[in-house]
Amino acid sequence: MISPPISETLQEPQSQTVDALCGKHGAYLAIVRQYDMGAGKPFTHQTSCPTCAKERQEAEAAQKAAEEARARRRRVEALIHGSGIPTRFVDRTFASYQAAEQGQKIALGVCRTFAEKWPERLASGGSLVLTGGPGTGKTHLACAIGNDVMERHLASVVFGTVSSMLRHIKSTYSKESTRSEQDAINELCRPDLLIVDEVGVQVGSEHERLLMFEVLNSRYQELMPTILISNLNAEDLEGFLGQRVMDRYRECGAVLAFDWGSHRGR
Repeated sequence: MISPPISETLQEPQSQTVDALCGKHGAYLAIVRQYDMGAGKPFTHQTSCPTCAKERQEAEAAQKAAEEARARRRRVEALIHGSGIPTRFVDRTFASYQAAEQGQKIALGVCRTFAEKWPERLASGGSLVLTGGPGTGKTHLACAIGNDVMERHLASVVFGTVSSMLRHIKSTYSKESTRSEQDAINELCRPDLLIVDEVGVQVGSEHERLLMFEVLNSRYQELMPTILISNLNAEDLEGFLGQRVMDRYRECGAVLAFDWGSHRGR
């Protein structure tokens, strides 16, 4: 014969309120419950000091919050380490960008808004094209966006030049490679945000142009945000990338002209 569960044999407990003393917090009212376990085996339970219980809960909550904060910090550090953002730009923020001219203030505002509305940009595949001469702050603002979305949203970010991305794809051409060209292209399509620097610096063969078009078009179709940085003006950049690519980036974002002088060395 199978004995019934203990919970079914317990009788309703008898309870009473009694004066109790906590060695740390002094007197308190405790509830004493006596359970009839049967066979003359009563079981008595007295509630502990409520202040002690509250302190334990607060300490456990604080410990849990601290552990979660440490785990989040490690995650952010791993994202930054794996992003490829150059050491010179790894600490770039919107606050450290000096905007004196009206155009700089507009560029700062657009880039800051892009980061602030990251969930919407991620959902819609929002992108940016930053064009203009060297030393005008394009890479600073692009990396500030990357640093911000990694810090606040744990977004995955990859930064690279066109030449480094082409090398990444071409590395699959080796006989020893276990990856295909498409595998490498897919890897560039996975990050939440891809920042492509030095667009148009190299002349590039037709094959290289097709490879970059494949990456940019794939990210466009999959609604993956991308930031393009180029020293070319918008017209020359369109000549390099082609009208189809530029039209698609105008459709899903803004083309910002950094048309002021270089600030390097100032």
